[in-house]
Amino acid sequence: MTTPYLTSRRPGRFGQGVGLIDEFMSWLLFGRETWVVALLKGVPLFLFVYFLLTYIPNYVYYLSTQYILKFSDDVGFLLAAVIGGGNFTLIIVLGLLAQYSRGRSGPGWTLLRVFLFLNLLLILLLLIPLLAFNLAGGTFIPTPVITLPAIAFGMLVAGIGAAALVYLFFEFRRITRQDAEAAARASAGYAAS
Repeated sequence: MTTPYLTSRRPGRFGQGVGLIDEFMSWLLFGRETWVVALLKGVPLFLFVYFLLTYIPNYVYYLSTQYILKFSDDVGFLLAAVIGGGNFTLIIVLGLLAQYSRGRSGPGWTLLRVFLFLNLLLILLLLIPLLAFNLAGGTFIPTPVITLPAIAFGMLVAGIGAAALVYLFFEFRRITRQDAEAAARASAGYAAS
């Protein structure tokens, strides 16, 4: 039987921090959740896929055709298509690895879950605020347009991302405490019988 909750704790502060991230991501990926947690997982995942499949190839196209390399539009399109296809493959491989890591322990699986946690931080604190910055009229390419409303909206969205992380941590603590109490009651009932 596999479980999303890993039991081993590592010695030292760094090891304990890595262990906490490992347990948090195991819960976030595979544990019991509320609809709010599902929403806080689904929206960043959607925006991450959107960014990788649209923004990155678009940046590659414009950088290779107009700003750095001055290739033709056809070559820029081919480069963008190759990068987009590579990103699509990366998403599939990362998703399969994340699913395969369920209930598994070891340094490789811990490293994968830490990597996924760092991706979550990147998405909530940098990538989504960048998308909000662009939505409010700010841009870095072709010429930087940095306006106060764009900066304010990006900062507001970054604050919301930080608040989402705090909420997810408290929800992780609440749900895992409930699961631990239920397991202790079941264990006490089994020992009494």
